[in-house]
Amino acid sequence: MKKLFLAFAVVALLVSCGNKPKQEAAVDNVEETSFEQDQIEQSIKLQIDSLAVELSKMDDTPFIHAIKEGKLELTEAEKQVKPDFLFNPAETNELVALSQKYRAIAVLSADKYIAQIYGQPIDEYEAAIKKMVVDIDDPAFKIFIEAADTATHEQIITDFYNAEKESGRINLFWETTSAYMIEELYLISKDPSGKLIESFTDESASKITYRIALFQNALEKLKTYDPNLNEICDAIKPLEKLNAINVEQMKQQMAEMNNDLQEIREYLLK
Repeated sequence: MKKLFLAFAVVALLVSCGNKPKQEAAVDNVEETSFEQDQIEQSIKLQIDSLAVELSKMDDTPFIHAIKEGKLELTEAEKQVKPDFLFNPAETNELVALSQKYRAIAVLSADKYIAQIYGQPIDEYEAAIKKMVVDIDDPAFKIFIEAADTATHEQIITDFYNAEKESGRINLFWETTSAYMIEELYLISKDPSGKLIESFTDESASKITYRIALFQNALEKLKTYDPNLNEICDAIKPLEKLNAINVEQMKQQMAEMNNDLQEIREYLLK
């Protein structure tokens, strides 16, 4: 399928503080938060706004929607195969950089749904998420978390984007949503039951391909304004392999991209 080139943008300032002193880490956090929105050409700004609208109109990924609706359940036998591919909430205590925490919240927000269908407690996921939300202290970000299970997908994305745009943190909006989407793909590729992908139709499988094409194209445009995006553009290059237009093609390509998605996910959380 010929990928469509509008845009679904991700702005990722993937800087790890490592073992730096707290004062240096704090400086890094401030630098990560700063994104010179005024430097972006007006035409690009309009495209980014349009992409947020486009994204808001896309429904939840089918398996997330099915879990929320109680329509995706595992058998007792399937639950015996423990999901050891999920991100350990305890590891969030080691995160220092601001962008790491935004991405980790997105990852845990997706992973907790998988833990839920395996009958595992999600208290640790929710506690880790709440702690990082407090650490981040971004009122706009709380919209993404607090309304996640109640508001519509369109309302969450719209409110979250507008609030981050107003505060000058539009980069963190795209970081969060991109990390969430990549984690969803990762979960599908790791799912031992195969039930996550069974929630898809040919149409929704095609939309995933479309979404990836959009944000990859936008990233290439945005890296002109932020050299830090060069790394993530390179890291997610393997996603170009996903060009499925139906469920069968998506199943095959998810299996083939297992290692690629593992590496991308590790990059997002490093």
